[in-house]
Amino acid sequence: MTEVDLLTRLKEVAGESVARIEPINRETVYALPVEKWLNVVAVLTGELGIRHLSAITAQQRDASQGEIEVMVHFWQGRGITFVLTLPGDHPEIPSITAIIPGADFYEREAAEMFGINFTGREATPHLLLPDDWDQAPPFTGRITHD
Repeated sequence: MTEVDLLTRLKEVAGESVARIEPINRETVYALPVEKWLNVVAVLTGELGIRHLSAITAQQRDASQGEIEVMVHFWQGRGITFVLTLPGDHPEIPSITAIIPGADFYEREAAEMFGINFTGREATPHLLLPDDWDQAPPFTGRITHD
């Protein structure tokens, strides 16, 4: 499937707000609305056969606005990355672990480090932080020190 075909299919599934943005490390990158995320993943894995999830990463996009970007990286002969922008005060995105069980580790890491709520999945113990961690997630800028 060409990039043009993929973009056309993504727009059919998620609407005209889907945009191809500048490549990251030679990967094709698409910005998507969060509310269409599960529909896109269902088409990727079911219809298009794209099942190799490479990683889920996150970063604070703009400290002044508090937005968090979640980047979901797939591989299908080339890198395909989806960028979803979440509000920093209530970062929430549907979990894809029911469709791609291997997403579990990546979702847990992003949840723990950025405070992202992956809806539809059960809360789990700490993955990277100490068991007695009782502060805000490290990458929210809200850590307090005694």
